[in-house]
Amino acid sequence: MTKAITSLDAFIQKWKAQSGKYTGDYLITPEGLVRNNMDEELGRGGYYQERACTSESQVMMVRGYLRAYQATKESRYLAAAQTFADALIKYFFFGVIPSTPTKWRSHWIVNAGAAFNAKEKGHESELIAYGEAYECWPAWRKLRPNEFATAGDSLHWFITTFDLFALLDTGEGKTKWLNTRNAMFREFKLINDPQKKIVYKGAMPFEYTNKGDNLSVLPAPRFRGPYYAGYQDPLPWHYMKDYTAAANTLQFLIDAQTAYTKSTGITGPFAPVYHYDDSFLGKAVKNSFTWEGPDPNTFWGGFQYRPFSATADFWYHCVYSKTDNAAVTSAAKVCTAFLGWLDNWLTAHPADTYVPTVFREKSAPVAPAANGTGDKDPHMIALALKGALLCGKAGANAKVVARVVQRLYTMLISHQITKGEMAGAFMHDPNTHIFKGFWAGEIMETLGLYTLYATPKA
Repeated sequence: MTKAITSLDAFIQKWKAQSGKYTGDYLITPEGLVRNNMDEELGRGGYYQERACTSESQVMMVRGYLRAYQATKESRYLAAAQTFADALIKYFFFGVIPSTPTKWRSHWIVNAGAAFNAKEKGHESELIAYGEAYECWPAWRKLRPNEFATAGDSLHWFITTFDLFALLDTGEGKTKWLNTRNAMFREFKLINDPQKKIVYKGAMPFEYTNKGDNLSVLPAPRFRGPYYAGYQDPLPWHYMKDYTAAANTLQFLIDAQTAYTKSTGITGPFAPVYHYDDSFLGKAVKNSFTWEGPDPNTFWGGFQYRPFSATADFWYHCVYSKTDNAAVTSAAKVCTAFLGWLDNWLTAHPADTYVPTVFREKSAPVAPAANGTGDKDPHMIALALKGALLCGKAGANAKVVARVVQRLYTMLISHQITKGEMAGAFMHDPNTHIFKGFWAGEIMETLGLYTLYATPKA
């Protein structure tokens, strides 16, 4: 079971940039930064530069290596996780680890390549250095003093990853990661500001930032933007024992599933966006589910499989800790519906080599054809497999889980390249360098969980 982990690790380490030479194709740097895209592709159609490192790719790589260590007990994986985590702290959290109840803020994007010129009007001569956090709106630019912006989902990724690190590390390392987790608790709890009267209170909004109008910096941060189903994870509320907030988050996901059924006639997946306030409203209608949002890729399959796997993780943690309340019942409902849809889809498509990757309004989910076009994203298979594994640990129908896990694992492993310069990577075309840092981390995590939790064959 660990062969796939070993091969993926070898691939990641092979594609490390040389110190001080941040050009060409590479996935990681000697300092531990993880590129979002391995090749020369501009992120989000040019929204950010090609050698960007996002908090998504960085924290997912940390978590992937932690799971590899947990599954294999090989210390080199823990050492790699430490390198990536130290880079997360240094570059995204501006090098500060709190040991006292102080504010702890992070930014979402860092330059993981050679210095480049800003594109902000009047500031084109300014260089954005390697390892420097920067901003992309309205153009690539340096941050204003004290400015930060964090994608909402990063907050729960930080919490769950730091908690896992504290579980697996020892001595001073354990204390260090408990401090980081607890610092994130303080930021996360701001969602429940008693002054705010909002629906689904406890669900994660789109963004946490101190950016104001006209590139100003506000004196205090704020959560803003709609709820994305793909940004939700109730597990931090379990850690903080706030099951009201967890229940509200899960009710949002239940209602998102209902809205998806209303739109498509299919039960299980989620309508992707709900606008509870006026920020980023655009063409959407307030207080309704929609496919309109500030991240226009609302149809992306990752926004389906991430909340499924995150909710399954919450369900499993609650069962393991013998926690039983309304939030746990809701988690089981969300997961059972999604797992049932996934099982039915896999049964109806026995020859497909990908899970659906596109979930549009008023139409059935679409999987890419093996020899055709489409979003051939193997990491979505890994996310679906992660969710199924955790559902099994939580007590979901054993026959359904076994059927889904076996099919998804076979499907995932079929995409691991076995020879050539891309050997170890999971991708559809080894003749390209289209491989993403967050793919590596999330696939590595799932391989670790499969090693830990898959039922051995008789």
